[in-house]
Amino acid sequence: MYEPFDRAWRRVGLALDRVGFTVEDRDRQKGLYFVRYADPAKAKDERGFFARIFSSDSSARLKAEQYRVQVTQAGTETQVNVLNKDGAAEASQTASRILTLLHEQLK
Repeated sequence: MYEPFDRAWRRVGLALDRVGFTVEDRDRQKGLYFVRYADPAKAKDERGFFARIFSSDSSARLKAEQYRVQVTQAGTETQVNVLNKDGAAEASQTASRILTLLHEQLK
C-alpha cells in the first residue's frame, strides 16, 4: 500500500470488518490483527449420508483457524502480510485467499 502506517492500519481494520473476519485482538504497536478465518475451500463434510442430505447447516463444517494480519511500514509504503498463529510467515493458499479478500476491499 502506498500509504503511511496510520492510514493503512485503519483501512486494513475496516477491510477486515467488511469482509467478515472475526478480529479477536489487535496490537497496533506491533502492527498485528489477530483474526479467525474459516476457509470454505478446506471444508470437509464428515457427517453421514442422510445427515448431509437433510441438514442445511453448512457453517458447522467450517473450522475457523487463527491467523495474524501484520501491517508494517516499509519506507514510504506499508506492507500487509499474513502470519500463522505462531507468528511465522504463512505461504498457504488460505493466506493467499485472505490477502486477496483484503486487496479487493482496499482498492
